[in-house]
Amino acid sequence: TIGFPIIAAALTREAARVGLDVPLPPIRFAGAYRKKVQALLDSPDRDWCASTVSFSLEALRDALHETDMVLEGNGSVSSSPSATAGYLLSVQNGTAAKSLEYLRAIQQADGSIPAVAPIDLFEIAWTINHLRLAGAIEPDTPGVRPLLDELWRVWSPAEGCGYSSYLSVADSDDTSMCFTVLRWSGYPVTPEIFEHYEGEDHFYCYHGETNPALSAHVRLLAALRSAEDHPWHTMWIDKIVNALHRFDENGSYWWDKWHSSPYYVSGVALHALLDVDDPLAHSRLKWILRTQNDDGGWGYLGESTAEETAYCLEALLHWTTHVETIDKTVLDAAALYLQKQLQDYRETPLWIGKSLYYPAGPVKAAVLGALYSYSSMFF
Repeated sequence: TIGFPIIAAALTREAARVGLDVPLPPIRFAGAYRKKVQALLDSPDRDWCASTVSFSLEALRDALHETDMVLEGNGSVSSSPSATAGYLLSVQNGTAAKSLEYLRAIQQADGSIPAVAPIDLFEIAWTINHLRLAGAIEPDTPGVRPLLDELWRVWSPAEGCGYSSYLSVADSDDTSMCFTVLRWSGYPVTPEIFEHYEGEDHFYCYHGETNPALSAHVRLLAALRSAEDHPWHTMWIDKIVNALHRFDENGSYWWDKWHSSPYYVSGVALHALLDVDDPLAHSRLKWILRTQNDDGGWGYLGESTAEETAYCLEALLHWTTHVETIDKTVLDAAALYLQKQLQDYRETPLWIGKSLYYPAGPVKAAVLGALYSYSSMFF
């Protein structure tokens, strides 16, 4: 859960106030979170919108001042419904109506509310990229250019972008993906943007983060494949690869902070590491091939899912095209699994936010893109 140390501490305090004995156990990164929160609260301008702490405002509502500016243009707090609800519980001013309007607008037909909304920039960029990799679209394919224009509209030359057009904090993961698809389609993005995220021995996903994001490193590595003319290209590649080796705990796959399945980051890695670190790429490849299920799919928790299978098939087809031929029976079995699931696959939430969630557009694009690549290769 994003911001768990903050939320756990707040819930424990609330429990104590109503007479419940709920001890707060030691929590990983709790000290780093306390430092980050205190720095914001002690700051003279208390710029909530520029801090990732605002995403967990529901746990900090007692610290909120009536004059604090926390709302994005759509009335949300960092595109987080729960943080927005926390804001509404804390203030009594004229901005409440817009925040209530935001919550009503994102409420689903069954009454539920998503953990984060909107995630429009993330959905656009990831969807386009899956279809781009498959060769299923070009920048001027009908319907694609307006989406690219939207990414370009919110692009910051200094920081890139975040996952939502109603989020003031940018990150290297979404910036790398948007850079990739914008550069592919001819927009004048430049790799200098990544200087903003460079640390001493790795790259940040968010400034002030408590632990690094593996997928953000691999995504940045993939983005740099289209920036080979940059003078720092080699240095950045080396820094990323060295970080990936340091984070490689088992020699087969990585865990990631944004996705519960190692197949997600491993699939991206087969693209990104090609001709950069072949031994590291081969270790991910061997693990993917070794763990295919009997039904042709992949699923880290045992049961295959369409999403994880799409990532693996997409990566294996790319490997077959650019490196060496993968056993066709492996590819056939994966494609058959996806074809069987295409009309009615279970929407398994694997992405990590305040809860596990399911981004339908990017996942569907991954599935359709993998099947398109397979059909283009063999039929």
